[in-house]
Amino acid sequence: MRWSASARTPSAIPAVTLTACLVGTCLLVPTASVGQTDDLPRTAWGAPDLSGYWEYRTTTPLQRPEAFADKATLTAEEVAAYLPERLAAIGRERDLQLNADWWEPGGLTDNRTSLITDPPDGRLPTMTDAARHRARTLGLRSRSRPADGPEDRERYERCIMGRTVPLLAVAPNRLAQFFQTEDYLILLHEQKSDLRIIPIDGAVPPPASVRQWSGRSRGYWEGDTLVVETTNLNGAWTLSGSGPNMHVVERFTRTPTGIDFAFTITDSESFDAPWTVTFPITQAAGPVFENACHEGNYSMPLILSGARAEERAAAAATR
Repeated sequence: MRWSASARTPSAIPAVTLTACLVGTCLLVPTASVGQTDDLPRTAWGAPDLSGYWEYRTTTPLQRPEAFADKATLTAEEVAAYLPERLAAIGRERDLQLNADWWEPGGLTDNRTSLITDPPDGRLPTMTDAARHRARTLGLRSRSRPADGPEDRERYERCIMGRTVPLLAVAPNRLAQFFQTEDYLILLHEQKSDLRIIPIDGAVPPPASVRQWSGRSRGYWEGDTLVVETTNLNGAWTLSGSGPNMHVVERFTRTPTGIDFAFTITDSESFDAPWTVTFPITQAAGPVFENACHEGNYSMPLILSGARAEERAAAAATR
């Protein structure tokens, strides 16, 4: 509004009129705080800032132990009684891997008995026969069967890719660096040096015939939450029995001090219902170091030749 020389000065305007003008002006001024949390770290373009170093780890198992069937969380006394047993189980898993003394299990996530928060019982939904077969032959349980060649081993052991689609908190500490632009979120993981490049454009996935080890991820914003959907997996690996047609939805919700993370698996060919996992991602110190898996995989021939030697020795002992 422009005032003429003969017009009244603002101080001469009645109070009611001046208040109405100020309110109207405020309504016309765009503000970044509408629908946003003011104390969130934000990028120069106003999105929640996900960049930086992040880590996630937990002693909480994926599924709730049957002994805690009716307990979503434990009391301090129950945690103290349960942790030695849980840490012993983690130790047995750690001992299956050479040079795994760097494992730092951490504590239970919010004293929870499972990372699965839906279904409410903290357990995987009923699995199909196909899912149970995948869990035995493509999942971690495949390590308990003989291997005639590298094709028989789980993808992580073969140094093809880490277990980073979706993100999953486990006992070994997971460190990653997030890079963020207006159009991409890039996740560089220390383990296996996995690199995920996620376009933030909500684009549709490629045709179903195009399959990849880590699938096709694309992101979009729902308020202050970055939603990442992944499809088009090649079926050469599994997450607890999941198949190549599983639909993964990850949700990154920035908080003033960290990230609230969740993912949901929908796979009717493997489970009779979707299931959801939640856990926090916390800020960490860098840098991310190179992870030379099997020192360039030169150890695979040694691993396989060692297994064959053990088999020959066992056969000779029975003669």
